[in-house]
Amino acid sequence: MIVLIAVLVLPAAGLLAWGVLTVATWRRRPALEKTLAPYTVGYSRESTATAPGGTGEHEFVRSPLLQRAIDTVAEVAARRGLLAVVEAKLDQADLPFRPAEALFLYLVVAVLGGLLVFLAGDFFWGAGVLAALAILPWVAVGFLAARRTRAFVAQLPDMLQLLGATLRSGFSIMQGLDTVAVQLPDPMGKEMRHVVAEARLGRPLASALDEVSQRVKSEDFEWVVSAIGIQREVGGNLSELLDIVADTMNARSRLRQEAHTLTAEGRIGAIVISLLPIAIGVFIYGTNRTYLDPLLHTGVGQVLFYGCIGLAVIGMVWMRSIVKIEI
Repeated sequence: MIVLIAVLVLPAAGLLAWGVLTVATWRRRPALEKTLAPYTVGYSRESTATAPGGTGEHEFVRSPLLQRAIDTVAEVAARRGLLAVVEAKLDQADLPFRPAEALFLYLVVAVLGGLLVFLAGDFFWGAGVLAALAILPWVAVGFLAARRTRAFVAQLPDMLQLLGATLRSGFSIMQGLDTVAVQLPDPMGKEMRHVVAEARLGRPLASALDEVSQRVKSEDFEWVVSAIGIQREVGGNLSELLDIVADTMNARSRLRQEAHTLTAEGRIGAIVISLLPIAIGVFIYGTNRTYLDPLLHTGVGQVLFYGCIGLAVIGMVWMRSIVKIEI
């Protein structure tokens, strides 16, 4: 059995490490970045010429086998509509992966992780590891995407006030967005730089802003885009309109913080109830390991173990939905 594990797993683990390093260090589309550089915010020929690596040309090794595997995963995922979902999540989280590469690494890690435990001879633990490796990447990407969206929404009032101030000074909306892109930090600054670059290339401003709202999944920014679109069609004082929207968002933010404070007791209680079984299980396992042998090393016990984990996850989601108030 040890020889079989060494023969099957070690080459697969080496292939996985090589694939991860190849994808992570891959310099993507240098020619396109070099072509679009003059249209981005803050571009200057001198800084590009003197910056290290400013030519954008990097050598890397392409593996036909690895590329063929990634292309196959991309084709299957695109037919099932999964590729678009992964791309939207990666864009929202601002992760530097192509959807096909991310799916390929996800599948390889999940399969190899489950295979390692299955070959060790424990079916139930293998199923648990496989389920964890299948769920945790989605949870991590969703967490990063939600955190970036919250950071973007928190910057919206400052962005609207700065844009309104530039408009009152006599600048155009494109100049105002250029100022926002330079003055505000990421993620707002990065998204506005994308908008300015696309508008300079000839894309309609409303379309570029609408794509940002779809990418960051922010209803507040959708209101801003709708307000700008309506003003450009019917006319009016855009700076005053942006000030009104900014005041509304500040009021909603204060109300959201108040609701967050009022529900703090319920959220803390949910966290304590969720962590208590885990803490008790770890304590018993550390003090009297044989006490949990029927639960961890028998078929019925393992079924009950995973069933309790599933019920605990359902309870966590339920309690979170109870204390979460949409404003």
